[in-house]
Amino acid sequence: MRNLEDFPVPIDGEVTLCEINGRMQCMNHEFANVSTFTTAVDKHPKVHITRDLLHLPNLGDEGRALFLPTDVPFLKQLTQVYAEQGLKEVLHTATLHQHLLISQSARFLLAVWRYLRKARLILNPSLEYHSCELIDELSQTRNWANNTIKCIAWHLHNSRLAVATCDDSVRIYCNDSSFVPLLRCKQQRNVTCLAWRPMSLTEIAVGHENGIIIWHVDFNSLVTRPSVSNSIMLQRVDHKPVMSLAWSPRGNLLVSAAALDSNILVWDVELNKTSVLKGSRDSGNILLKWSPAKDKLLSVSNGIVFRIWDCQHWENERWTVPSGRVQAACWTSCGTSLLFATSTEPVIYGLNMKSDHVFSSNSESSIDHAVPLFDLSKIDLEGIAVGGIVQSMEADPKGNHLAVFFKDTSCVALFSVIKSPLLQLIPSSLIVGLAAEVPSTIAFQYNFKPGACLSIAWSSGHLQHFPIIYTDLTNDFNASQYVQSQIRSLNNSR
Repeated sequence: MRNLEDFPVPIDGEVTLCEINGRMQCMNHEFANVSTFTTAVDKHPKVHITRDLLHLPNLGDEGRALFLPTDVPFLKQLTQVYAEQGLKEVLHTATLHQHLLISQSARFLLAVWRYLRKARLILNPSLEYHSCELIDELSQTRNWANNTIKCIAWHLHNSRLAVATCDDSVRIYCNDSSFVPLLRCKQQRNVTCLAWRPMSLTEIAVGHENGIIIWHVDFNSLVTRPSVSNSIMLQRVDHKPVMSLAWSPRGNLLVSAAALDSNILVWDVELNKTSVLKGSRDSGNILLKWSPAKDKLLSVSNGIVFRIWDCQHWENERWTVPSGRVQAACWTSCGTSLLFATSTEPVIYGLNMKSDHVFSSNSESSIDHAVPLFDLSKIDLEGIAVGGIVQSMEADPKGNHLAVFFKDTSCVALFSVIKSPLLQLIPSSLIVGLAAEVPSTIAFQYNFKPGACLSIAWSSGHLQHFPIIYTDLTNDFNASQYVQSQIRSLNNSR
């Protein structure tokens, strides 16, 4: 099994800009410009989310410091606290009142509140988590709670990029156009995922804490902020927070997974009707992914179970991991194998779907269980920390590349994928940002003709487009041949 020592390492002070014909290209961060090597992404949207672009919901404590304190009647003070912070803070405030009867009554009600909460936690342990803490723990986005960019998504058919930010807004960038539609409403809180609708140029699904909003964006209009009348609200009481969305190939159905709901819901968007995938009774679900052939659907629970659904009959095969949960997963382009990593082991596994238990110890069924493909144990490469537990992984639409980034280190590892005769991952490039940057989330562009293009949202709010170009090749088959020739040269050098 290969490990991270095979990766090429940038020189100290350099950032990784692109990959040309299998070779990583870097420049000093002060002069870094991807146009030095290729013009393939010159017209891509330039995105750098700064504080002045955000529409934060309130001023918070910093805003209150601008005003002089005044004497406010106690009843009015309680009304203000209730409007801003809720009933629990009202009781805390009341305990400070000088009148003994009021303060003692507030303390008694707080004690009753605590006992009732403990009783509810015994009946339903998942209530212990606040929504933001739960999303941050289970999200594919690193440090979701504090990062400026929450998630990104490329359109399936053109070069439109959706970017969700920490002010609960979604911005749509179109190449280098200055027209940037802004999708935002008060119901859209704590955005978790984005999904463009297939067979449509204007519709995007936004998953958030309490449900789903389907926005219709008219790009021929000069209105930069569509109204709520251009959206469809999808919501069910127990289906939250929504963690993952997946459209059917024809775009007529939307599948959603929620962290505190054992059911996976299938929505008929236009009729606002739902049905439940039978047999999906897990503790909660956090990830959905269609296979490239659109005949299978992966669903990942927040426990040890994940399932492969047959989209013809909607029957599922149940798989398990020994501990933790599946943290990240993606399909190979053939659609018969799955790449995944768990929340407890720094290893990428490959899986052929033929049995009920992934990690079988029976040698006769070795073809049926998960095979470790790459060791991601954390190491130091010439002063650069790489590896560890996986945060997220994505495969490019053509199936030639896999991008992985980690929970505790600041690099994105890019692999070349070999599908035959055996599934292999070959170290390709190590994408390094600025000294203080860590990757937040990643996404591959769908319609990038020169090869593949990986978009990386960094913690600084900067979004980098990393092109992977084969200048002397004309199709995916030749690209695969090129990578195989690189493997042979690497093995010969050893």
